[in-house]
Amino acid sequence: MQAPDNTGHDDALEKAGSDMGSLFDGFFGSIESLRQNTVPSPDKGDVNATIASISSDLWTPRVDRLEDDSAITLTAHLPNVPASQIHISVDTPGRIKIFGECNNQVVYERGADRVTERQLGQFEKDIPLPPSACVEQMTTAFHGPNVVIRIPKC
Repeated sequence: MQAPDNTGHDDALEKAGSDMGSLFDGFFGSIESLRQNTVPSPDKGDVNATIASISSDLWTPRVDRLEDDSAITLTAHLPNVPASQIHISVDTPGRIKIFGECNNQVVYERGADRVTERQLGQFEKDIPLPPSACVEQMTTAFHGPNVVIRIPKC
């Protein structure tokens, strides 16, 4: 009795394994480059641009969405971002965009220890809206580190 020919299956499995390997290598390689501070710079001499590009790639604000029969409520968590740096756009039909820039420094001191953390760069979150959303009647309120956007339904 002759063994069945699985050549097509073997090739497909080998390709899938290779593709997954490339995916994992790319993902973990980018994390490792951040850890080792070897991220390629857009302009080798511009440290601020490098930091901003890394920060914007890593930070997307968390947005909670609550929808009922009368409205859609979006709550964006934007710690340490001043209200003057937060922008909301409804220029694209059926979408709302929350975007802005963060340039903050927080210093923690405990005894002789001092740690400085910087949050630099741009952020953006693009959220689809249902056709029933009346963006003309949208309201926005700031509650601590949260921006609450309420969009009534027509």
